[in-house]
Amino acid sequence: MKRIIIVIIISLILIAGGVFLKMMYDEKKYYDEQKDRIITYMKYNVKGYKEIKFEEQKRNPLDGFIISGYINNDKTNTFSAIMWSKDDYQFEHLSTYSDKISKMMIKNSKTVSEIKIEQSNTEDKKKDD
Repeated sequence: MKRIIIVIIISLILIAGGVFLKMMYDEKKYYDEQKDRIITYMKYNVKGYKEIKFEEQKRNPLDGFIISGYINNDKTNTFSAIMWSKDDYQFEHLSTYSDKISKMMIKNSKTVSEIKIEQSNTEDKKKDD
């Protein structure tokens, strides 16, 4: 009887550990996908964009997730990207950014969804030619 209880406890611990590791993997994958979306946004909407450094990623206690960082190796070119539930937790546009980035932004900036649609239309045209 004692052996059965020990086997059950060990099994529960292993299952809980596996679930935890899966959750950690999914969270990392999610943040990586959002970082790719932020890079796409920066390349398209920020004049003079060269590189990006991500400093922090965390859950927003009110709603969603936050990723912050800076661009062009200048720590005064800061931004915060917030993924809200209303956007299905997908990055679409910068929420807050420094004055320097504000001056570098193109006038009619597009969301990541608009950029992706435009890119897919361009690819479709190339396939048709």
